Amino acid sequence: MTEELSFEKLAERIDELLAKVKNFEDEKRETVGELIKSIEEFTRMALVKLVKLMKEDSAGKEILLKAVREPEIYSLFLKHGIIREDDRTKAIKALELIRPYIRSHGGDVEFVDLKEKTLYVRLRGTCTGCSQVSFTLQQTILEAVQAYIPHIEKVELAKDTPVEAFLELSGKEEGYIKAFDISELKEGHVYRFLHEGSDVILVLWKGRVYAYRNSCAHQGHPLHEGELTEKGVLVCPWHRFEYSITSGECLTVPYVQLVSVPTKIQNGWVLLKVR
Repeated sequence: MTEELSFEKLAERIDELLAKVKNFEDEKRETVGELIKSIEEFTRMALVKLVKLMKEDSAGKEILLKAVREPEIYSLFLKHGIIREDDRTKAIKALELIRPYIRSHGGDVEFVDLKEKTLYVRLRGTCTGCSQVSFTLQQTILEAVQAYIPHIEKVELAKDTPVEAFLELSGKEEGYIKAFDISELKEGHVYRFLHEGSDVILVLWKGRVYAYRNSCAHQGHPLHEGELTEKGVLVCPWHRFEYSITSGECLTVPYVQLVSVPTKIQNGWVLLKVR
């Protein structure tokens, strides 16, 4: 009996086979290429007809909306053009392209939201409080995003970003509470923090603290018992969705991400803004 492969393992296997095909002689490689194209077109035609039939029935529509939330189905529909990337997905991809540049200056950028013609982001690292924040937002980030989404007109900081707090020069700790003694935190360990209905996960990773709401973006299940890999990937213990611990972005389905929780380090304590 053939072993059933997971979604991720199957994708890896496909990549391995395609790599082998590249080493074939020209004639054989062209034959394999034509075979793959024919199979893909056959699959696309069947999927288009299936979706059309399901849309004609109210119950079918409901099932279709539920099905497309599954990463395997979403990826298949996206590949064959049955669904198209929304603007949120395009914005996240654009930020990924410029992230290496921003990280080279000791900073980082995170997607927060997209509303009409405005992209909301959160800056981290040396970007926090930097005098070049305005230039970075309006030039680097805006230009990158406009290449994918031309109608975006401006980039703004999310209200809970540390940069926003710096620019307001509030100097207050309102909303922040003591969560952990930083000296007691172990590198790469997932911690859970509960406070008056707030549920947060926190990780010390490569000398930096990252905190997110304890809720998987897939179905809202808690993540505190998830596995953190040596590559900094948090794996949901329920349906194996994967997240970058440094950005919260979902690696399984690229249009969703974890909700970041603002953090501060003060007098040896990790402070979290849970409200």
